[in-house]
Amino acid sequence: MNTATSPMPLEGCLVVEVGHRVSAAGCGGLLAQLGADVVLVEPRGQRADHKWADRPATAAGKRSVVIDRALPGDRRLFEDLVRAADAVLLSTDLSDSDRELWGSARPVRQILCDLTAFGHDGPLAGMPGSEAFVEAVSAVADTTGRRDGLPVLLGAPLLEMETAVYAASAVIAALRVRRRHGFGQRIDVSLYDVAVNALATFFPLAFTGRSATRNGNRHPTLSPWNAYRTRDGWVLICAPTDEQWVRLCEAMDRPELVSDARFATPGSRMDHTDEIDEVVGAWTVGRSVAECVDVLSRHVIPSGPVVPVGGLADEPNLRHRGMVRSAVDPESGERVWLPGCPVRWHGTERPMPVPARDADRAAIDALIARRSPVAEKAIGDPVSQARPLDGIRVVEIGMNTVGPLAGRQLGALGADVIKVEPPRGDSNRHNTPLRSDGQSYIFALLNTDKRGLVLDLRQDSDRQVLWDVLASADVLIENLKPGSLRRLGFGAEQVQAMLPHLVYCSVNGFGHDTVYPGRPALDTVVQAMSGLMGATMVDGVPTKAGISVSDQLGGLFGLLGVLVAIEHREAYGGPGAALDLAMQDGSAWATHRLWNGGSPRARIVAAKDGPWLDEDGSRTPVSTVNDVLAHPQTAARGLIVDRPAADGGSWTVLGSPMRLLSTPATVSTAMSRLGALDPDLADEFRLATGPDGRAFRAGSPVGKGA
Repeated sequence: MNTATSPMPLEGCLVVEVGHRVSAAGCGGLLAQLGADVVLVEPRGQRADHKWADRPATAAGKRSVVIDRALPGDRRLFEDLVRAADAVLLSTDLSDSDRELWGSARPVRQILCDLTAFGHDGPLAGMPGSEAFVEAVSAVADTTGRRDGLPVLLGAPLLEMETAVYAASAVIAALRVRRRHGFGQRIDVSLYDVAVNALATFFPLAFTGRSATRNGNRHPTLSPWNAYRTRDGWVLICAPTDEQWVRLCEAMDRPELVSDARFATPGSRMDHTDEIDEVVGAWTVGRSVAECVDVLSRHVIPSGPVVPVGGLADEPNLRHRGMVRSAVDPESGERVWLPGCPVRWHGTERPMPVPARDADRAAIDALIARRSPVAEKAIGDPVSQARPLDGIRVVEIGMNTVGPLAGRQLGALGADVIKVEPPRGDSNRHNTPLRSDGQSYIFALLNTDKRGLVLDLRQDSDRQVLWDVLASADVLIENLKPGSLRRLGFGAEQVQAMLPHLVYCSVNGFGHDTVYPGRPALDTVVQAMSGLMGATMVDGVPTKAGISVSDQLGGLFGLLGVLVAIEHREAYGGPGAALDLAMQDGSAWATHRLWNGGSPRARIVAAKDGPWLDEDGSRTPVSTVNDVLAHPQTAARGLIVDRPAADGGSWTVLGSPMRLLSTPATVSTAMSRLGALDPDLADEFRLATGPDGRAFRAGSPVGKGA
């Protein structure tokens, strides 16, 4: 594709941002970075709450207009602007005027997206709530911090930021519905729904009666896995496998530890975690962060420096990928820091200057005049059997959380998702706790609305099957170690040379275009290297979020990138896109509300009946994961549901946080056992299943047990 002349994905789309939530600002910012014309409606008097606490981050890349709806001229301008918009972003829990817009007649083709704390259903519907309040009610706070300490509030507004990505994805899905079917709709996205989905790794523990709570920087079942103090900072080290432990002992020049009975197996190392941490900490404390990372990298041990938020502009990979940028705030005249877009579009990016307040009134008048007047209006939402991704086929080659999360949400939006697994299966199929039939709870939670296909891509016959499946597909999304698929003949350049229509989305820790080629990336390592751990300090110790937020943001930006690329290909024609997404980019982006100062005002305090949240004098009890499972808000929003698997039985799984009211994101099925071949898939590609579960061309002797 000619990047010099190719339009941005959302070029020509007018978005009006009215809502005051941080998530509304984040959603509007992402849509602006992807090419939409976003108009930021600012209040007449300057505010310092919600998203206005950091106006430069809120306004960057948008057009500014100051509106006082008590003034007739401003009221007319606002009404004309909203009427002309393709999409309007609201926060009805914070504003009566937003609620009026949500409930009034709107242009039939318009999309209204409401970003709130609890959504429009259930006993908490419409209740205003800060990030901290939702963290407390949703148990996210109870999953962060030391096991022997109080729950901890996240240092960055991560629920608001995940909500922003879900909302942007839902808006783009609704734009596709409108282009294909001619109607807009309302979208209801809540922080609570996002938070419940973010607890996926904790629910299996609760399902089986285990403790589902915080564990500091440690892993609940693996060791060593922790942040260790160095001479000049902190380093994160994860070396739980036998091979990694041996390499770590070599790196520390402690070979005798390999034969120490206390540390001989993963289980024994977990039983002696305190001794492990003492040994590793004694090695790191006498060295600098750079010295530790250099040795650990040479021994290929998942590790990384804990980068403070203030150091992100100098982090080598973020600088290389253009994720931290500076601009001048025209209101203060000071330099401010702003994020790049985690979905890089063909290596180009739209400029994102900060506008002065009310600087674009004349340009907005002209923009409204250029758009066709809208006469037909509707109240409510049309009922439709259409799904946003009807007709789209996605091939997912994903492991653990990142790729599977994106595939799960694409499936809920109506895509036909075919998950390709190796003969041993996605590693999450083996992660404990397991059900009595040997199947994994976490795998079921992260893999819904997919059909399975087992292939050994080291075999010529299996590679040919994958080529046939890809030829029928629109999207390939993968999150394997960089270079893995290229070595098998399925890298982005190789696939797009054969299938130029295909959207190829690759998500990994640090990207393919990186200064860290080959560096292992786990959620906790990426949290360390993106400012997330540095944003949450507990007694002077940088602390990871309990939720696997870097994994989740990787999956969410995979979802957003795929939706954008599909819409661009279909709206403008031409080939598919190759997307190089990095978990580090998305995680750093999620901290950007801290880059120009600001810190949470709420705190958690101890009480006789448990921990409470103290915010501006009001107190809220901190929920546990079990509380959330039993909460009527969870049930009312359809967030924990039972769904059948195609090969029999049922699973408890998660509902989608994207509530498109005319074309819902619907979770219908849990995934089958490994090797259970869908009959329609078998018929379409003339496949059968061998004794090892692998799919092969029916009638071919090559595939049978090869």
